[in-house]
Amino acid sequence: MSRRSRLMLVILPVMLFPQSGDPAPLGTEIDAPERLQMLVREATCAEASATSSAKLDGTSLSDVLSSSTGARTIFYVSPEGKDSWSGLLPSANPPGGDGPFASIERARDAAREKGGANTIALGKGDYYLTQPIVFDSRDAGLILTARCNETPILHGGLRVANWAQQTDGRWAAPLKLPPDKGVGDLFVNGIRQTRARFPNAPADGDPRKGWLFAAKCEPAIDMSEGNTRFCFHAGDLPAVDDTSGLVADIVGGFQPGSQWGNDTLPVVSIDGAGRTVHTQGTGYFFTAEGSRYFLIGAKAFLDAPGEWWYDAAAGQLQYIPVDQSLPNSVVAAGILPTFLKLDGANGMVVSGLELRDGAPDGSGKFYTETRGFGAIRIEHADGVKILGNSIENVGVGVHVTESKDALIAGNVIADVAGNGIYVGTNYGTFLKSNGARILSNHIHDVGKVYIETAGIWFQAADNVRIADNLIENTAQFGISGGSLWGSNDAVYNAVIEHNVIHNANQQTADGGAIKMMGEQGDPLNSTIRSNLVTGTGHLMNRADGTFWPPGYENTSEWPSPISWAIYTDGKASGVRIEGNTLSGNVAAIGINGGWSNLVAGNVITHGSGAAFRVDDGTGRGWHPPWARPNRIEENVVSVDSDSGPVAYVNAPDHGPGYAQFARNRYSGNLNDKSFRIDPKIMYSGEFGSLGDLQKAGADTGSVVAPSE
Repeated sequence: MSRRSRLMLVILPVMLFPQSGDPAPLGTEIDAPERLQMLVREATCAEASATSSAKLDGTSLSDVLSSSTGARTIFYVSPEGKDSWSGLLPSANPPGGDGPFASIERARDAAREKGGANTIALGKGDYYLTQPIVFDSRDAGLILTARCNETPILHGGLRVANWAQQTDGRWAAPLKLPPDKGVGDLFVNGIRQTRARFPNAPADGDPRKGWLFAAKCEPAIDMSEGNTRFCFHAGDLPAVDDTSGLVADIVGGFQPGSQWGNDTLPVVSIDGAGRTVHTQGTGYFFTAEGSRYFLIGAKAFLDAPGEWWYDAAAGQLQYIPVDQSLPNSVVAAGILPTFLKLDGANGMVVSGLELRDGAPDGSGKFYTETRGFGAIRIEHADGVKILGNSIENVGVGVHVTESKDALIAGNVIADVAGNGIYVGTNYGTFLKSNGARILSNHIHDVGKVYIETAGIWFQAADNVRIADNLIENTAQFGISGGSLWGSNDAVYNAVIEHNVIHNANQQTADGGAIKMMGEQGDPLNSTIRSNLVTGTGHLMNRADGTFWPPGYENTSEWPSPISWAIYTDGKASGVRIEGNTLSGNVAAIGINGGWSNLVAGNVITHGSGAAFRVDDGTGRGWHPPWARPNRIEENVVSVDSDSGPVAYVNAPDHGPGYAQFARNRYSGNLNDKSFRIDPKIMYSGEFGSLGDLQKAGADTGSVVAPSE
């Protein structure tokens, strides 16, 4: 079934109800991402005519590209080239005395020597990189692109060959790495393999399998120590003689029991007698009884098809193949988290390239520079354009930091270890990345290693516009933005519109499809409108290792999984959430801690949890002088669940002045406990019907439509 057909089946039920506002139309997905990518490549390839950008007319990218003016010198690069040649010919001349360069670095240097407006045109073929290619202020305005109708592929590492089968069934190949490099990932025919781990990864990919669960420490450890050690049950772990290179991949959070994030913590030692794993912990992560984990990186764990281990001392890669076609396979060892680094290269364009097979570094918190790295990394470079590229099997797709007016459009970013796109700042300097436009990208399968990630993550980025993207299958967030560190990385005037987000928050206990943070505690003046969100889920285990069922929500239980289609957090205020279509999620729309937010004209169907949840958890007792109630107005809600509240407000300090409902239209399974308001402001107590809510003065003009 086509994606458009699936969307029709999702949206058809909401057409049965009168719609207020401007909910996301089917046309939200008018442009197939891969088609747009093809058109962008045609418009930006090296030999494109000045009228090629007209092919984008009528698409969501019709106004983002303009033809370049003035003549440009083209320097050609090809895997069959030579750096001793001039680089001015696309292929070798008949005598073989001149032709394209062999390396991008040589073409970059030639462009610098030439000066003026230049283009580097890459020919088809494979380019295996061992160091990042760095562009700086000398490369301002440079275009790095593909030749028309050709696909250059940049690999973030080395081709592995000369495999020999061992007597134990494993295969081994020599692999000498550049200094200070390690093997981050291994790819066989473009598919990421598994670093030797315990327990083994589940063969069927079920995210509920393949984990161990931390035991309660005896004697109990202080909460502040939960980030440096955790305990295990008797018999859980095999003896590991050498812990060098051993890493614990743990799901936990800011406090024990929260399970909204994870970290990859190097193991310092394992105390078998005390059943304790000691790690190089961080001050921003905690483990506790029930935290789920697995270990990777020990030779003793190499025991299952698809697993690999690198012996750095011997310079040898060991691997257990999935099948016996390994000698004929293309095997790449990913060693680079960053392929292209644009540092001060204002106005540079990167288009039409394929980047793949890199190291996974980039979104884990341990010893990483904020959310750093990025296959394409942009720092202090304004007006950069990243257009029509394919980025797959890397750590982070595109990372923009402290750079204004970036345009990231028409790219396909897939199977990334961390974030798909990050736009923001560096911790400590906190300069902004204002004016970014992130348009019409297809981003899918996000957070393959680090689950506390997003398809698009932005902070310290005022006036950002995120529109017409298709985002699918993310570990935590589809789109996440706003401040984590208060005013230092605050975001204002963001617009998130016409995006389609399927299956967000598939790996964590607290996340969602679209999130806005506001730790700085003032109005964001931002808008989330006309988006289509389906299938937002959650994944959380109990201390005994069992998992809550999919779609579960219980507002009276803690710890408990939480999942939202759209929500504001951390005192986020002054956000308009309007005209969105939300179907098949858990909770639909949430407000946590902020004021003066407007939720209007949204269509909500087939949810397993509350349509609206409003609480002051991240702003308890906070009531600034400019604060106005959060307003929930003119939404259309179809209630399928016959248990749990349709709307839940938990603001003990603020009472009915925190959230006001008006002119909403409800249908389906409502009852005398569909509205839960704490403190108890309704005559019926904490729970009541829509009529009870109206008698308490918290709703005006809402109706319950008669059953069909």
